[in-house]
Amino acid sequence: MLVFNRNFIFMDDKILENTTTKVLHLEEVYVLSTDRLKVSDLFPFQSPWVRMSGREVRYYTNEPFDMQVYITSWALEVEDVVTLIWDSKQHTVTYIEGKQYTAELLQFWVLHTFFPLVLEFEKRYTILHVSAVEIGGNVVLFSAFSGGGKSTLVDYFIQQGHTMYGDDTIAIEEQHDGYDVIASYPFHRPYRQPEALGYDVPNFAKQVKSLSCMYVLEKATTQAKIYIEELTGVEKFEALYQSRFVTFDYMKKERYLFASSMAKKVKVYKIIVPWELSRLEEVYQAILTHNGV
Repeated sequence: MLVFNRNFIFMDDKILENTTTKVLHLEEVYVLSTDRLKVSDLFPFQSPWVRMSGREVRYYTNEPFDMQVYITSWALEVEDVVTLIWDSKQHTVTYIEGKQYTAELLQFWVLHTFFPLVLEFEKRYTILHVSAVEIGGNVVLFSAFSGGGKSTLVDYFIQQGHTMYGDDTIAIEEQHDGYDVIASYPFHRPYRQPEALGYDVPNFAKQVKSLSCMYVLEKATTQAKIYIEELTGVEKFEALYQSRFVTFDYMKKERYLFASSMAKKVKVYKIIVPWELSRLEEVYQAILTHNGV
């Protein structure tokens, strides 16, 4: 399975083994089960429980999480479901099954949450909490607060044949004159359901491409006029600042510097989106036209 430009190989769950397909010349990440490890014996530091995706989770590390250090080995415990342990030297995710473990929940927590955090902590990429599709050869991002309509809009783009780069997250890598976009995982949820990845998207991106721009969706009345305007200044900075996937307190300075740098290279637009499914085609056409397609 292609995940963040890596071959993910689920080794020990029969349901997930059949999903494994490899792309040549890419790094491989193996997901392996174990019942021989006790996570508290591996890591001296443990965070309090926090709420995430409807579950209580906590972190285990070799260093305090409030320090800006390069973390190479750590773990995430999802209460009663699974504990995930990362080893950067071996490129493996080792998991310990909980009482409520299922293959589907393992896949969700590894792809949706755990591995994006791995990439952030190791400073491989910056992970954005956005949706993304390809338009005219470049990648366009959609940002919105929870329930703001980005999943529904991306689903419409997928149905029109556009390549998907991300349902809920993507990775970006800064270049001299802009950013490259690395696709996340090949699943899409048109309607948000807790701990579900959604349906498999055949037209999932297999190439790294340039980032074109970002659209911030603003919900409006059913009869509202659709229009697009460029954001500048504080509004632009806030849109980029809020788009980061990782929001730990110790990373506030890093998030600020990221938003400031990205604001210099990427255009950000606000689009008014009427809250009416029958008008999705109008929204779709407005975005295509704005991108010169």
